[in-house]
Amino acid sequence: MKKRVLLIVGSIIIILAVVGYVTSYKDSARVRAGIEPKYTIKLVSNDGSKVTYWGLGYKVIRYVGVSPNEPFKNNIGIKYGSWFMNYELEKPISLENIKQIIDDYIDNNNIENYISSYINAKENVVIVVLKDNDVKKQDEFIYEVFSRTTGSRYIRNIKDYSLIKFEKGESESELMNS
Repeated sequence: MKKRVLLIVGSIIIILAVVGYVTSYKDSARVRAGIEPKYTIKLVSNDGSKVTYWGLGYKVIRYVGVSPNEPFKNNIGIKYGSWFMNYELEKPISLENIKQIIDDYIDNNNIENYISSYINAKENVVIVVLKDNDVKKQDEFIYEVFSRTTGSRYIRNIKDYSLIKFEKGESESELMNS
């Protein structure tokens, strides 16, 4: 009797493993092609911004821009992995947030090279005016302001997406003396 139960349980486990492998293979190909996975259970978050597809041993997490009903290929973030995978879409960094971080840091610290900063909506960047505007000073400014307050994610995104533009300027005291 015990052998029969073990044989049945073992057979079921092997069948589930094979079915899970085959469906995972097919759904991963569909996801890479920008098509919704087929052999999954679809769950939509309360706010409708995240859709999770649960398959047999795998899941697909998709972040949508407008509605969970929009085409699968219009997602703004997707991750394929095991049931235990976590995936949170990185929040976009707003120019207002960058400007606020700079202002807060300048209010509490003295950077001699810094003159001012403002948002240029036309170019979609934060303009930072420095007295000495070489590349080394620009990197020092970004590292000093953002490494202590936000960490490497902000620094990487600021550099990758050119969210800060530096300009050379004169300090107010230099302008008064000339």
